[in-house]
Amino acid sequence: MAISAAMAHGFAAAGVLVGRNPVSWTSFREWLDDGSHGEMEWLERDSEPRRDFAQILPYCTSILSVAYAVPGGGAGNVARYARGDDYHRVVRSRLKEVVQELRSRFPSGTHFRVCVDTAPLLEREVALRAGLGFIGKNGMLIVPGAGSHVVLGELLTDVPLGTPVAAPDPSAILRFERCGECRACLDSCPTGAFLAPPFLDARKCLSYLTIEKRGPFEKWERDALDGRLFGCDVCQDVCPWNPPAPVSGGTDGDHLFPPAWLDPAKVAELDAAAFRRTFFRTAVWRATSSGLARNAREALETSPGGPR
Repeated sequence: MAISAAMAHGFAAAGVLVGRNPVSWTSFREWLDDGSHGEMEWLERDSEPRRDFAQILPYCTSILSVAYAVPGGGAGNVARYARGDDYHRVVRSRLKEVVQELRSRFPSGTHFRVCVDTAPLLEREVALRAGLGFIGKNGMLIVPGAGSHVVLGELLTDVPLGTPVAAPDPSAILRFERCGECRACLDSCPTGAFLAPPFLDARKCLSYLTIEKRGPFEKWERDALDGRLFGCDVCQDVCPWNPPAPVSGGTDGDHLFPPAWLDPAKVAELDAAAFRRTFFRTAVWRATSSGLARNAREALETSPGGPR
């Protein structure tokens, strides 16, 4: 019922997890203790609520997990998931429509909570256990038929949406049978950010550097950017599980905004007000006005023929 409702609203995959606790929290805690999360202090602050789904929704018994395919691929200096409408808004809106359908089928007083990226959930584990796909060596959820170019959302509720299934052994999440001997994602990372599958040192990741890092870049960081303004898709684009995707035009006249390519010269000139007008209600907003301008200046300075 919940799965069919989700699929009818355009999600690439949907599944239900019935249970209370994640099994990968200890690994997540060890990753935090190692400092690999860099400046993303909210991960540390919200680490405890990730132990128990009921800390996000009291008496939570079930989670509907969904995957939404992001816009077309192709070369660009903006990561695929940030091209077009803000995925937070898109996924949240569709899940709220699912809630409206489910409310008529459950007793009054049933509680639902829609989560899209910002709630303290180990959402890739949730999606794995809900049957949406498997975790690749790059740590991304891979949905067979859709690949890893998806964003995730969840609908928590205090009524059962399915039959309880025993929680897997934590080591089951770290098996990569479906990746086989392939190391394309690990070997293609421009900065060698992977500690070991599927753990990433965020401080070396180009997505982290262009979106989450505040302040100036070190020399090795600016040298590694290669013109990127927001995010990096290399470890996904080389994955053989990702099917060929329609290529977005990537110009200001394209139907997607932000497009695949942003002009760094124009971006570098945006003040805070112009940044807000341009990128509010898009995923690029996350980079902040000063962060995106910094990225644009570095792209201009390190481009062929640009100042050094």
